[in-house]
Amino acid sequence: MARADADTPMMKQYHRLKAEAGDALLFYRMGDFFELFFDDAKVAASCLDIALTKRGDEVPMCGVPVHSAEGYLARLIRAGHRVAIAEQIESPAEARKARGSKALVERAIVRLVTPGTLTEDTLLESGASNWLAAVGRAGEEWAIAACDISTGRFELVACAAHELAAELARLAPSEVVGAEPVSGITGRWGHDGFDSAEGERALKRRFGLADLEGLGGPGRAELAACGGLLAYLDTTQRDSTAFLAMPRRVSRAQHMAIDAATRASLEICRAQDGGIAGSLLAEVDRCVTAAGRRLLGSDLSAPLTDRQAIEQRLDLVAWLHEDAIRRERVRSALRSLPDIGRAMGRLVAGRGGPRDLAALRDGLTGAASLADMLERQSLKPVLLDQLLPELGGHDEAISELARALIASPPLDPAKGGFIAEGYDRELDQLRSASSDGRRAIAELEGRYREATGISALKIRHNAVLGYHVEVPARHADRLLAPDSGFTHRQTMAGAVRFNSPALHEEASRVLEAGGHALTLEHAHLERLTGQVVGRAGPIADTADALARIDVAAGLAERSTEGRWSRPSLDEGACLEIEGGRHPVVERALTASGERFVANDCCLGSGDRLWLITGPNMGGKSTFLRQVALIALLAQAGSFVPASRARVGLVDRLFSRVGASDNLARGRSTFMVEMVETAAILAQATEQSLVILDEIGRGTSTYDGLAIAWAVVEAMHDEVRARTLFATHYHELTRLAGRLDALSLHHVRAREWKGELVLLHEVAEGAADRSYGIAVARLAGLSPSVLSRAKAVLAKLEAGRDATGGIAAGLDDLPLFAAFAAKEPPKDPLAEALAAVEPDSLTPREALEQLYALKRLADERDG
Repeated sequence: MARADADTPMMKQYHRLKAEAGDALLFYRMGDFFELFFDDAKVAASCLDIALTKRGDEVPMCGVPVHSAEGYLARLIRAGHRVAIAEQIESPAEARKARGSKALVERAIVRLVTPGTLTEDTLLESGASNWLAAVGRAGEEWAIAACDISTGRFELVACAAHELAAELARLAPSEVVGAEPVSGITGRWGHDGFDSAEGERALKRRFGLADLEGLGGPGRAELAACGGLLAYLDTTQRDSTAFLAMPRRVSRAQHMAIDAATRASLEICRAQDGGIAGSLLAEVDRCVTAAGRRLLGSDLSAPLTDRQAIEQRLDLVAWLHEDAIRRERVRSALRSLPDIGRAMGRLVAGRGGPRDLAALRDGLTGAASLADMLERQSLKPVLLDQLLPELGGHDEAISELARALIASPPLDPAKGGFIAEGYDRELDQLRSASSDGRRAIAELEGRYREATGISALKIRHNAVLGYHVEVPARHADRLLAPDSGFTHRQTMAGAVRFNSPALHEEASRVLEAGGHALTLEHAHLERLTGQVVGRAGPIADTADALARIDVAAGLAERSTEGRWSRPSLDEGACLEIEGGRHPVVERALTASGERFVANDCCLGSGDRLWLITGPNMGGKSTFLRQVALIALLAQAGSFVPASRARVGLVDRLFSRVGASDNLARGRSTFMVEMVETAAILAQATEQSLVILDEIGRGTSTYDGLAIAWAVVEAMHDEVRARTLFATHYHELTRLAGRLDALSLHHVRAREWKGELVLLHEVAEGAADRSYGIAVARLAGLSPSVLSRAKAVLAKLEAGRDATGGIAAGLDDLPLFAAFAAKEPPKDPLAEALAAVEPDSLTPREALEQLYALKRLADERDG
């Protein structure tokens, strides 16, 4: 569009809508395309890899077809963009009737598509929740309001400021919003509505409540977060209504606290590369439904701390574990069920259709059948007794949907055909009239062929001309004759199109009946949708109950596969594991034909801190992680990969394993290590479980040893948490002499005929050495480098023998004073002689080097 056209009605409308959309890309509906202009077009064309063109001389533009827009939306959302959808809210005919022949069709933004407000299956990951989180504050109080509008889940959690990041890590939200920036948290800030009074009003209005006592009396920070969340949903959903169940208040103490660094280290729901493959979730998951997979991820992200609740989950897993036939019948029944939670979410949001209604019909029918089957079982666990009532109670809705809908409704409801025959007599009559009319048109086609003698004559239909007669161009003269009874409509390259009074009459009857039938079908669709939306809460409860049964059955299946055992729970600070295994590593080794070496662990009041030494690649990190994962699985309500496990409930789980940096925030590997270690020392309690690996290795030897030494002492004397501390600083083993709850352990290794054999066994006592050079040989270091390393090591070990070791003097501050006092003087002649490379010298260079060495000897002796 040229500059002169910048003030045209269409561009004025576009700029008004773009101003309303703000930083979101604007999808501007023009016929069968969503068009983007100016900078939006440049961004979209680059992200979507589509052609960037120009309208007129100066306006960049690109577009995507409306019928395939969801695929493009998915790519834009994954790239971090938000998209405002500007739809035509009237037809061209309505615009002309209201405002004249040249009237511009009115458009409005009907939805703001953001990562946290998606409902469409094509835009969502079926097995993962899609949380939108709002961070609210009232004075010094903080809280998070989070919802997944694709399933209706709605949670409130009050927490301290330093706990915000961990709680958000638990939820792993697709989008975070708030009124003001929060240090260390990435989100979209500056939003309105984060006010406790407005939040209270919004909650009451949304759920029709007179007061909030039924919700447990949420605090001011929780109300502020709710206000912001609901205001953001109103902004993004416009006239649509997001699906929200009654909010559930979650106490921070109800689940094990796990910070973001620990989640990444243990790869609970995501592997290091960001994918699910290779994570604990991927290895444990044997669910047969998407809803079950989402709930399993939630369980692993937030293990419980209430012993009774954990035991109830374990009882259900055990009940399905002990009877393979019962378990398979349950899994078979679940396998055939659609995702009714997400179908309900789309219907409430106004983005559902007949297929979603059919999904509810089939899912609720299957839930009722599963309930009947389970009711007949004896000695049912308590949790199952609690779930069974939630599977039924939908008989009326099922009956109505079963009568109303055909077995498999079409994907596109615009053309109708989804209401079953016999449901509505008037609709059947309209369909019959339309069908009779189409038969009449077919008969008319036969009569026209016979009357004109043109066997190629056809009666066709398109959106522009409607029903018309079409003949090849060579036969057109017969129908163009004045007395033919046909009226010319359109001439094309190889055919000519006509109309006739008889065809017009029959077509009018067909179109009128078809139009009335379509209108009636959509009225039924709207009514049926309204009926099920009115039951959104109970249907969501059924979806949750099905998911919980699926999780239990899947865990029972996984436990059978891996010979996992039921853990026993204890209120004390103990952790006893016999034959423990790392499920992900074990699977990888089994796939390659190797055997995983199981190990025991016993942390208690007398030895709550294990100091573990041994070579790299010996299995220290795997052992640390498997102990943490076993505790996590137990409190999530799962059997565990061990022959026996007794788990004292863990309130907080911390893992500092592996090296990483955060250059974007100006943090080196060592700085990240120290920040995470500081957080552990500040937040861990006697009920916590801490695993630490190679603390202090990111800096100089002396500094690193000093830090590691101090951290061990602090964990033992002050924090008193159950701790596994792996290290290469063998000097730390001296602490066992004065720290009564510290015990020494090592991963076993042996050298056989010059080769290092890693046994991956954890044994008592300290390692005799680290085998670092042997590991370096396995890694492929060159012989010359290995030879030089051995020589340097020999000198260092000789110095250690002479000085009492690198740790000499640690018992008497200042640290390393004894070592520094005994440091031998430098010998220039010895250093110069060591630097000589005889094989690389020419005769002349060798002679000059000899004279230089003689001068140094004379200076030393003189």
